[in-house]
Amino acid sequence: MEIRTLEAGERDAWLDLLDGWPLPDGWAGRDYFGRWIEHDPTWADDNVWVAVDDGQLVSTVEIFPREIRVFDQPVPIGGIGSVFTRESHRKHGVASQLLEGAIQSMRERGMELSLLFATRFDFYGRHGWASWKNQRAWMSRVDEPRAEIPSTDHLEMTRFDEQRDLRGLKLLQADYSRSRSGTIVRDDALWDASFDLAGNPDEELMVARQDGELVAHLRLARMFGKLLVTELSRADDPEPLAQLIDDQLRPRDHDVLCEDGEASEDLRMELLLPSFDDLPLTVSLERRGIAARVVDDPTNMLQCLDAQALGARLDVSVRSDETPTEFLLRVLPPESFVFWPADRF
Repeated sequence: MEIRTLEAGERDAWLDLLDGWPLPDGWAGRDYFGRWIEHDPTWADDNVWVAVDDGQLVSTVEIFPREIRVFDQPVPIGGIGSVFTRESHRKHGVASQLLEGAIQSMRERGMELSLLFATRFDFYGRHGWASWKNQRAWMSRVDEPRAEIPSTDHLEMTRFDEQRDLRGLKLLQADYSRSRSGTIVRDDALWDASFDLAGNPDEELMVARQDGELVAHLRLARMFGKLLVTELSRADDPEPLAQLIDDQLRPRDHDVLCEDGEASEDLRMELLLPSFDDLPLTVSLERRGIAARVVDDPTNMLQCLDAQALGARLDVSVRSDETPTEFLLRVLPPESFVFWPADRF
């Protein structure tokens, strides 16, 4: 068994391997993972670890270089994804060898954290990742709107237009995300990638403007047969964003996110927010008769790869009796962790 990174000319074989993954929402593995080769600006052969047996690719793990915000400081991380092993080679420690190689590579490249999304907590826990449980909120209409809802007649609610809205969207999203540790720092290339990759395959991207200025946005995709808000932001007033969410809970003709034969009113009964940390927004939604059913999300998993480097970056000392995970719990507690699914990998 040979453990190494992908070589030139092996991309088709790598996609053939991943095509054996039975993905949800009707995706073939080749098509789903091929989008990252085409659109992710950080995708590179040496970010892909593979196991080769008798000339055949049998297992893979991929590193996604990113930066996330911690205390509004950009921290270099390695996202982990595309973890897959042929059925014939499972339960032989092959994926574990790849993960250990990826961990060593991330440390050598100065990545201070690693992030992945999983349900196999014990497996990844044995390699140093810990579940970073946070809260999401299922939003649904449970009552009639109340009379005190502020008027939104002065707002323009419309679909995103790149030429008109992109600059304002970048500024608004960065400002809203700045206080939320765990959000990805995007440069222009990662913004382009998010537009190409956030849909499943389609997405709705809605904005609210006031006096020509963008004051709220919301991105929505269909995943696992449900509506997921993949990213949102607002200026000081929560009402425009609450109105955008309200609008998404109303059926429409020619619903782009519906599957063939599916009624829009069935799909639009509820949607999942990626975090539950915006109290003014929650209050605004309750005035509209929209309530939150809060759920724990344990699927985020983090590993501190270099506590000393992270402490120096944040100007926080690592205590002598702290493990890397204990230090990470102190500087990035799970309840404060927010990740926008629009940045998924």
